[in-house]
Amino acid sequence: MFDEDLAFSSIAGLATMLRSKDISAVELTQFYLDRLQRIGCALNAVVTLMPEVALRDAARADNDLRAGLDRGPLHGIPYGMEDIVAAIGAPTTWGAEPFRDRIIPQDANVVRKLREAGAVLSAKLATIEIAGGMGYNNPNACLTGACGNPWNPETWTSGSSSGSAAAVAAACVPFAIGSDTSGSILFPAAFTGTAGLRATFGRVGRSGVMTLLGLKIEVRHRQPEGHRMSLWKNTTST
Repeated sequence: MFDEDLAFSSIAGLATMLRSKDISAVELTQFYLDRLQRIGCALNAVVTLMPEVALRDAARADNDLRAGLDRGPLHGIPYGMEDIVAAIGAPTTWGAEPFRDRIIPQDANVVRKLREAGAVLSAKLATIEIAGGMGYNNPNACLTGACGNPWNPETWTSGSSSGSAAAVAAACVPFAIGSDTSGSILFPAAFTGTAGLRATFGRVGRSGVMTLLGLKIEVRHRQPEGHRMSLWKNTTST
């Protein structure tokens, strides 16, 4: 129904389409869920798809917009979350086999903030085991296996936020949340040609996130720099 041009549209472009009713949030979310399933899973970028949660939140976004309630530039926009961040509706695995089925019954601060902004969480994305806390010598040390780089799936996306960078680069989501302690933004963003923003430590509340980590946002490199920064600061600040 929709084409590659839609997949690679900017967040601002998608927001305009939602408000002009060229597409609904439910249709947009289903479109990206399909890409996550078809492309993201093939890259080992996806730990858990969240169609039930995503389509519910997308329907709520549509209802809000019809009622004249506009929550801002991320309202109705699907996104992915690195799987070290707790979110109701999916396990939080930290990329490690012992935590494959571990449920944390709360939303992390960043998930709550994004939900309040109308963004639609669609998937938990791959991270190297314990977000790289066990080292980076074995890319296969990840529940999904090594996350392939969309530019060359035979090579690794790097980490820790492997799935976040790969999913954005492959247009499986318009943006994604990841984490950074020492290079977990720099390396995946550099390897995939995406733009990664590392917030100043303490700028984003870390409740519900694996400890000792800051947060980042991965966004498509077509986004104007000032617009990226504005979206991030306005939406996720503590």
